[in-house]
Amino acid sequence: MALLLCLLTTRAGAQITDWQKPDPYRGEEAGEPGELKEDDYALPDVAQATDWVEFHVGSETRNRYFVARASISVGKDEVTRFISRVLTAGGAETVSVEGIRCATAERRLYAYLRAGAGWVTPRGVRWSPVYTGNRFNAYHYALFDGLICAGDRPQKPSQAIELMAASFKSRVGTPLTGYR
Repeated sequence: MALLLCLLTTRAGAQITDWQKPDPYRGEEAGEPGELKEDDYALPDVAQATDWVEFHVGSETRNRYFVARASISVGKDEVTRFISRVLTAGGAETVSVEGIRCATAERRLYAYLRAGAGWVTPRGVRWSPVYTGNRFNAYHYALFDGLICAGDRPQKPSQAIELMAASFKSRVGTPLTGYR
C-alpha cells in the first residue's frame, strides 16, 4: 500500500510540472524568450525628486510609498519610469529611479540616490518580476496592479497620478480594526 501511494505521488508531481512545458498546439515555442529592446534612458535630474504623490500598498506594512509626479514617463518601449520614495516607520528614506514593464510584469532599478553623491547606478541589475512574494514591501506589485499599468499596457502618466492619489479612498476600516 505504501509503495502504491509513493508511486502515485511521484507521478502526480511529474504531471504538475508538465503544464510548464511549451505546447506546440498553442503556438508556444521551446527556448528562452527573446530580449525586449529597451530605449536608451538618461537618469532624471535629482531636482525632479519633489512633489510626491503617496499611494496605498496594503495594511501589512507601516512603510509609506511615494512617486515623484514630474518623473513619471512612458517610453516608446512601453516601460514606465519614475522616481520612487520609501519612508520606513523608523524614519529611513530610500529614493530610487525605477521602471516597470507592464507587458511582462517586470521591474528594474536604474539608480538610487546617495546623499552628497547624486544618482548611483548599481552593477548587474536586470529585469526581475514585480511580485516577489513579500507582502511587506510589495509596492512594485501595487504599482503594476492597476496604478501604473492597465493590464499589460502602461497608463498615461496623468491617469497614473490620479489612480495613486485615489488609492487611499478604497481602504475600508480603521487603524484599530485594520484595513482591507
